[in-house]
Amino acid sequence: MRIVMLRVALLIGLLGSLTAVAAARPARQVDPSGGFTFALIGDLGYNSRQEPLFQAVLDDLNATPDLSFVVHDGDLWGAGCADARYMGRLEQFNASVHPFIFTPGDNDWTDCHGSGFDPVDRLNLERRVFFSDGFSLGQQRLPVERQSDDPAYALYRENLRWRYGGVTFLTLNVPGSENNFGRTPEMDAEATARMAANLAWLQQGFDLATETNSLAIMIVWQADPGFDRRPGRNEPFQPLLDALQEHALAFVKPVVLVHGDSHYFRIDKPLPTGPRNGEATVANFTRVETFGQPDHHWLSVTVDPEDPSVFTFRQRIVEANRGCGAANGPC
Repeated sequence: MRIVMLRVALLIGLLGSLTAVAAARPARQVDPSGGFTFALIGDLGYNSRQEPLFQAVLDDLNATPDLSFVVHDGDLWGAGCADARYMGRLEQFNASVHPFIFTPGDNDWTDCHGSGFDPVDRLNLERRVFFSDGFSLGQQRLPVERQSDDPAYALYRENLRWRYGGVTFLTLNVPGSENNFGRTPEMDAEATARMAANLAWLQQGFDLATETNSLAIMIVWQADPGFDRRPGRNEPFQPLLDALQEHALAFVKPVVLVHGDSHYFRIDKPLPTGPRNGEATVANFTRVETFGQPDHHWLSVTVDPEDPSVFTFRQRIVEANRGCGAANGPC
């Protein structure tokens, strides 16, 4: 028994030492006047047949040099919310050779009631597992600010912000499944409080981008907010869409919203300048929806300070997954 306890103690000490070393190894910072490249992924690995496809994406990212970081815009799997699944994803994310940033999605908390779990309990588990300190995940760790650094928003440690190469980045916990509205009074209360926190974090992000004269701002969340719904009739997301419209028009410089959820890769300009269908769209606002299952690929994003658009997006097709889909299984 003493030997077992000693081994456990040594293991705990080793894990603590590794965490301290990782925290001391932030990502290489780029010259704010120079360009850089990062990756976007999300909505991948929905079942056991797709796990090799998702791992192929992670392997492809690890084999790609000079990525400043990787951002996952939510949905860790298709269904099921047992503790071990979160720990398995944490292990994969921490194996990334690049800093790795994640924002929660509906399948990993909002929808967990479908497999017998309390959604808020699962969200709190995610907060403990993926957002335990002021750094990204990955073998190299990028310093980030958390909304929970403000005692008024102590719950919301998953809302992150970082500045890199003259660009302001922020994540918001905005999941699909109607942003957790409309199921129970308790979930409506959670969603209402989180909406207020998200709106405050969004405001602070734009304020920081303005104060620091950022080249651009990129916002990342999971839900498809329904740009194609009738303006003013999208209650679970309407306050966020209204705020995006107001902030983007005032900011003038490029504003990008990255999301997943509907599994339809697209880049467009869907944000109207006014309250009605048929209005002109906000010219400096771009929506980017990442690849989602069954398509297991990723997006490469290059930032060029000399380019008025700042961001250039390129599809990165993972050759091991070319032609693979949900019906075909692993290739």
